[in-house]
Amino acid sequence: MLDKNTLIGFSLILALLVGWAYFLKPSDEEIEAYKRQQDSTNIATIQQDSIVRTSIDSLKNNAVLSASKDTASANEAFGTFAIAAQGTEEFSSIENNELKITFTNKGGRIYKVQLKKYKTYAKQDLVLFDGADNVQSFDFPTVDNKIINTANLYFKPTISDDKKSISMKVSIGENQYIEQLYGFDSISNMLKYNINLVGLENVIQRNRTSLDINWTTNLRMQEKTRDAEERVSTIFYRVKDDEPSKLSEGSDAKETITSDLHWVSYKQQYFNQTIIAEKGFTDAVLETKNDPYKTNLRKFSSILTIPYDHNNNESFAMKIYYGPNHYKTLETLNISLERIVTLGWGVFRWVNKYIVINVFDFLSRYIGSFGIIIFMLTLLIKTALLPLVYKSYLSAAKMRLLKPEMDDIKEKTGGDMTKAQQENMKLYKKAGVNPFGGCIPVLLQLPILFAMFQFFPSAFELRQQGFLWAEDLSTFDNVLDLPFEIPFYGNHVSLFAILMTVSSVVYALYNNQATGVTGQMKWLGLFMPIIFLFTLNSFAAGLNYYYFVSNLVTILQQLTIKFFVDEKKLHAQLQENKKKPVTVSKFQKKLEDMAKSRGVDMNKLGKK
Repeated sequence: MLDKNTLIGFSLILALLVGWAYFLKPSDEEIEAYKRQQDSTNIATIQQDSIVRTSIDSLKNNAVLSASKDTASANEAFGTFAIAAQGTEEFSSIENNELKITFTNKGGRIYKVQLKKYKTYAKQDLVLFDGADNVQSFDFPTVDNKIINTANLYFKPTISDDKKSISMKVSIGENQYIEQLYGFDSISNMLKYNINLVGLENVIQRNRTSLDINWTTNLRMQEKTRDAEERVSTIFYRVKDDEPSKLSEGSDAKETITSDLHWVSYKQQYFNQTIIAEKGFTDAVLETKNDPYKTNLRKFSSILTIPYDHNNNESFAMKIYYGPNHYKTLETLNISLERIVTLGWGVFRWVNKYIVINVFDFLSRYIGSFGIIIFMLTLLIKTALLPLVYKSYLSAAKMRLLKPEMDDIKEKTGGDMTKAQQENMKLYKKAGVNPFGGCIPVLLQLPILFAMFQFFPSAFELRQQGFLWAEDLSTFDNVLDLPFEIPFYGNHVSLFAILMTVSSVVYALYNNQATGVTGQMKWLGLFMPIIFLFTLNSFAAGLNYYYFVSNLVTILQQLTIKFFVDEKKLHAQLQENKKKPVTVSKFQKKLEDMAKSRGVDMNKLGKK
């Protein structure tokens, strides 16, 4: 129970609360004012709600009107295909170990291609194209006189469970659709691309017997220098059962082909994208353009015509290659696509194709450094050429030993060059010396020299392969950037180019001493390396490195041969040869017999 004091306390609190409420209650006038204020607020709220509802209804009406206008516009522009002319762009992708390919539903086309195993020179993901850089579509006229371009249609994507293929489809009715089907070929690693036209035989104009595939690409710069990449980028193509051809490199060009075209390749320095038609394109218009703003490397475009026979179900099968210009890889495709790799022409190409590439391929299986591989390649080539070097040295040594006698002839003939030459030829004949013996071995080595000049700048194997101070053997090694540009030389210093030049000058000095050459020929041998310095300063470091090592090995071979050749014995042999009867070669004898049959005495002719 509560005690007396507690009851008194609660009673006082209750009395205070009641008194507080009584004295603070609003008057009748205040209550009436509050009611008027509430009524005004309610009216304003109702009016605001009415305005909002009116705005929403207006927006809905405008949206419906806009959609109605868009639909009317789509119907006017696309006719039967108006249902597919509106939509929202969405992206899908498929990939394998080599490629990641992104597609857009707008146009059902390839939107982006990334080569997963490679990087650009700037060490970024290597993307051949992205977005508007590449547009691939086809167009056709319809019976309701509309020109339909698939780039303006929204396709429905369906990706396979294994993420290796995707179907892009536009339907305009039951069993009436366009399908673009893409999927990886597990054998060749190419992308299979089929255009399927179903139930459109009465939709496409009857007089239309072909469709045009439009393919435009803005090439991205992937390598170190724009000039080196730009000058070898062009369109290659192959007419069936013929050798591949190409448009002009480095300049604008356009060509129309009216024969069955097997494939078209957009080739840049180390990568290409090639579309191959299984049954061939019937016609094509190919065009290359330089970018005057230097935003892209170059712009390539093609119009490729495919046949259409108005059947209920028609399909045109193609394959697309995205990848490196690696000779052995392209060769396995068996479509002559390896011909886009620059190896030179004639004998130079044979040297690269049958010797250099195979040696590179073999050595790269066992040696990880391509600098060492180039060194080994040089040793193998110079060893194979050693017999020619030996013959060239002997011929030069003989000519040098005969030089005192030749000087006597020059003095005796009194400056008569024709007579001196005749006497020199008699001397060569008596001594058994072939004056061209030193030239022929050198000429036989030229195909290899020029083959290397073609091979190294285009060898994919060297791309981004470093050695010593060169971070990339496929491009120049700059040990010093100059604050200015020297005409024909550039704005950088290539150490391998300098080493190549110095070794060439040393070899020229040694060769001049060994052969006893004088006059203009002596200075020409020293001047040419300087020309090569300006020419090769911006070329692949691998090429200059090869020439440098080749010069060193050649000098070493010459010194070794000199050590084993006794020039005193060689001189004695020449003098002994003079005492022997002069032997006439079969060819020379045949010429003399022919002359005698015409009543000409070769001996008398020689005396004259």
